[in-house]
Amino acid sequence: MKTNLILALLILAACNSKPGAVSEKDSTLAAPAAPAPVAVPVTSTDPVAPNEAYLIVPGKAIGNTHINDNMDSVIKLLGKPDDGDAAMQKAVAIYYKGAYATSILSARNPDGNNPIAKVKQIRVTSPAFKTEDGLHVGSSIDELNAKYQLRKTTTYTGDGGECTVWDAGHGIAFETNPAKNCIAVIVYSPEGPYQGAALNIRPIRKP
Repeated sequence: MKTNLILALLILAACNSKPGAVSEKDSTLAAPAAPAPVAVPVTSTDPVAPNEAYLIVPGKAIGNTHINDNMDSVIKLLGKPDDGDAAMQKAVAIYYKGAYATSILSARNPDGNNPIAKVKQIRVTSPAFKTEDGLHVGSSIDELNAKYQLRKTTTYTGDGGECTVWDAGHGIAFETNPAKNCIAVIVYSPEGPYQGAALNIRPIRKP
């Protein structure tokens, strides 16, 4: 009788136990890992560097083309020009991209047996090219005047009427349309003031 009672108690205990239950005092199991901290992005206070491929540097460069570059090297970089002109040891290479044009004037020093053609002027009509302080094709004459002391050099007839070329010194010049908005930027050799290219540095055909 006593034996039957003990067996009954053991069966009842087995029925009340939960499969997989672990004693709270069981320290052999590791506690769940704490969630990893979430990184919070912090806004940088460093200035954004201008894209040098579209940077206008007065007296030095527009994008990857530099004043006094060997013109043969420029052609290797940019490819065969779409248009151009040449005379009297000077040449203009014109590249079209959509509605915009890049014109490069080069000149040879007549001294020597095989003078190298070097870049003397670069003209762009794309607003993608900008100076470090943000001037570009599309800037107003007031914006240009706020940064430079402009000197009127020449005028020519363009789309919409009389256009003006302004020398800002420092190896940079701007062209404006009758509405006084910039339509082209020219970087030239800083050896002297801006001078006309003699050859037609403006697109010979409409892009």
